[in-house]
Amino acid sequence: MKKIMVALAVPALLIGCSKDDKSKKPTSFEPTTLSSLFWAQQTNVITIKTMDDQPLAGAQILIGDALNAPFSGNFLTTDANGQVELPAGWTSAQAVTVQAPGYLRTTYMSQEPGSLTIKLRPIPTKVQHEVRGGTQGLPIQDKDGFVDFGLVMPAFTKLDMLSFDINNVISPQYDRISAMGQDIDVPANISLPKQSEKYSLFTITLDKPTYRIYYGQPGVNRVFAARGRFPFKSTVDALRGGAEFYELINDFKINGGAVRDIEIKSGQTKLDMPTRELNFSEPKNLTAPQFRADEMFIAVGVANQSGYLIPTDVKKIPQGQKMALNTLPGSEQLVLGVLKKSADMKSGGDRMSATLLPFAAGAAPSMLPLIPDPTISGDEVLMPKFNSVAGVNPIATYSVLSKEEEVQQGNAKVKIYMAQWEVYAQNWLERMKLPQWPSDSAIPGKKRWEVNFVGSQTASQAALGPAMIEAATHVTHSSISF
Repeated sequence: MKKIMVALAVPALLIGCSKDDKSKKPTSFEPTTLSSLFWAQQTNVITIKTMDDQPLAGAQILIGDALNAPFSGNFLTTDANGQVELPAGWTSAQAVTVQAPGYLRTTYMSQEPGSLTIKLRPIPTKVQHEVRGGTQGLPIQDKDGFVDFGLVMPAFTKLDMLSFDINNVISPQYDRISAMGQDIDVPANISLPKQSEKYSLFTITLDKPTYRIYYGQPGVNRVFAARGRFPFKSTVDALRGGAEFYELINDFKINGGAVRDIEIKSGQTKLDMPTRELNFSEPKNLTAPQFRADEMFIAVGVANQSGYLIPTDVKKIPQGQKMALNTLPGSEQLVLGVLKKSADMKSGGDRMSATLLPFAAGAAPSMLPLIPDPTISGDEVLMPKFNSVAGVNPIATYSVLSKEEEVQQGNAKVKIYMAQWEVYAQNWLERMKLPQWPSDSAIPGKKRWEVNFVGSQTASQAALGPAMIEAATHVTHSSISF
């Protein structure tokens, strides 16, 4: 029975959708200072900003591999405008690393001397902010043979294809309910309003109306609630017969949903989510690519809602076969294809290959191959080698060093990986050596290196940094924990 409840979360398993970046506009005219006028006239400066284009004063910048290497005076600090003049000693391509309190340390590899703007992403805090409530408008009818559920999650952007966190989709927390004298653990982000279904000679009542999700950052966040259902008896029979929940994914239907923006300040925030504002009613066909016998392909219909991606349907499709996915009429329609090892679906491994493309009728996406995990040799990360596919240009390598942390969510402590350092490089690297940050100490505890090779069908080059994902259509991902 527990597997049934975990299966409720499957339709969103491989969707990523997270916070969009919105530029802040000035509300009034401010007189130009002498300093800002000076920098406006300069072309050779490094500018450090937040993701919403605010200057970061006091950010530290290292140009090269270590303090005073390859030249003296390579460790700099930005002024009140988030800028610093290029040092004269910078004459060749070097790694540029930036750090500021509250933000991820970020490295741009092999940067030629010249003007450069780097945007830093905030580090999520260990303090977890809870959002909870119910889901409204589910078409519940007792003993109709179907279980109706709401699945609530943070919304994601395209960037999160590269930094996907399963804990944002299927909650690591569970809420316990009782049915027929048995305890059943339901993922915390599932809303299961009271309903009764027959199984054999018994009537089983399910009742868990409240979902809860967690954010590691206060501020305005977007929430997505999906409306779904699955056939009760056939699902129970299949699971009792030994089927894995992902094998039944085609029996789970997402019929619609809704999105809401909420300002999270502290503690607990209440948010009841509607589920009937959007209806996913326009089917389009997709043909699965060829893949290995030990792999599986999952296709997800995606609707772009003002920069946020929401799932409209999900199907597991055998290789070379065609299947219809529901889409949202009137929206920009995309299709997310995800290739995974079947064994990783059971174990929770994060290796995957994904593609996100416009959803043309009769689409047949190609996939980058799944790749081995990277290895660590001394102070270097050795990257896996693989071959691209026709029509996909290598544009970037994106790598993230994360630390395992224990955070409090509700009444339980949960282990999550929190990003500490992100690295961007042009093309696909074979090896990567991190610069030695001045006065740095080793990160204690368990850590993980994630590697993402980013490709594009539409671009041969892309601006380095978070904006590169806008040109991306393909990614293949693996990681190593140590």
